[in-house]
Amino acid sequence: MEAVVSTQSTGMFCSSALHYKLDQNWLLETLCVGLRDEMDYKIISRRHVLPLCVSQLSCSHLDRNVAKSIRSLMLKIFSIKSLRVKKELADIGITESLTNCLGISTL
Repeated sequence: MEAVVSTQSTGMFCSSALHYKLDQNWLLETLCVGLRDEMDYKIISRRHVLPLCVSQLSCSHLDRNVAKSIRSLMLKIFSIKSLRVKKELADIGITESLTNCLGISTL
């Protein structure tokens, strides 16, 4: 039986918990481990995770560990071998933003 994380009840960047940075790191690492293919990307895409991550990367008070987790997740997304994913990234303007933040070459 696989573990399931409900994205309905988990607010990645709006946690009111005392340890919200730990919560963010845990969620980002879980997403990174679970992201394997286009189907996984679709779930992340529907929950608007990518725009939230990109906006967090531009914050000056971003925790170093959270930034590292976001970068790992984004690199994992870039590694998906799907034209649909690459087109969606380009369509929503994330490709250019990510390459600037991550220092990687364009798709």
